Amino acid sequence: MVLVLKLHDNYEVKLKLLAPRERVEKYRDWGNYELVVKYDGEELWVAVYFKRVVKPVKLKTVMAVDVNFDNLTLAVFTLDGRVVRLKRLKTPLKKMLTHRIWIERIQRRYPESWRFIKGVKRAIKRHGERIRSISWDYSHKIGDLIADLAFRYNSIIILEDLEKLRENAKKNNKFNKKLTVWFYRRTQFCVEYEAKERGVRVIRVNPKGTSSKCPKCSSRLVDNGYRTLRCSKCGFIGDRDIVAVANLYKKLILHTRCGAPGVALNAPEQMHPQGVMKGNKDEAMKNHIKPYKSTRAEPHLDNISRLSIDNITMTP
Repeated sequence: MVLVLKLHDNYEVKLKLLAPRERVEKYRDWGNYELVVKYDGEELWVAVYFKRVVKPVKLKTVMAVDVNFDNLTLAVFTLDGRVVRLKRLKTPLKKMLTHRIWIERIQRRYPESWRFIKGVKRAIKRHGERIRSISWDYSHKIGDLIADLAFRYNSIIILEDLEKLRENAKKNNKFNKKLTVWFYRRTQFCVEYEAKERGVRVIRVNPKGTSSKCPKCSSRLVDNGYRTLRCSKCGFIGDRDIVAVANLYKKLILHTRCGAPGVALNAPEQMHPQGVMKGNKDEAMKNHIKPYKSTRAEPHLDNISRLSIDNITMTP
């Protein structure tokens, strides 16, 4: 796992590979593409690129992914609104906040000199590197998991468009502190490029209203306690994360009807799923929900309020 770089004048550099071995093995059957070398006067970095041709998957389902501070929730829907898979995965945000707190403590202890004392700077750098390591490791794992699942179910992946989140965020100090270490961009980036490797399409939709509107009647929801929301108009009660993924799915379907790019509702019969998609015990998604036939024009989502989410933790 060492890269030997031969330069001019018989000069040779040996670099340790930072990527894990299993990630390197992934590209063994890919074609060579490019080698990029960067030298900044102190360190020498080499990035190795590979390429391959992938075929786009035939769409049969829709996967909605909701990214939050403490968890990531995803659901796989059929094109007529039946729920096939549902899962919530814990994020390592608390671990990252712990390192952030240590950085702030060090800075408060040396308010005027922490930028100049080598030992203090080294301690701050170590905690910062740990934060980045945790976030990238989780993002790579979750991206691989989501893309692999989408490939199995022939899904199109829906993500929230959070590009302007930091600029528009006007919350309290506690929220802003979480926002400083929240790695939603890295997570979405990894989901997108892992999906491209498998020929899975990813689109982003406007996140407005995904956690505040009723997925059945589009009325405004109110807090019902214990992470649940309630609609005062139709009586719907559901987990806030389930509400978010249901609304993301609904946005895609409704936008498609208006001519926006997405999944065509009048897709050929062969693109519609045939019965329940089965899996094995090793699959990331284990919660099986039996779908039923619906003749409504709108995505029915009638069983969305009765769903429960299995929680798992991905440890970097």
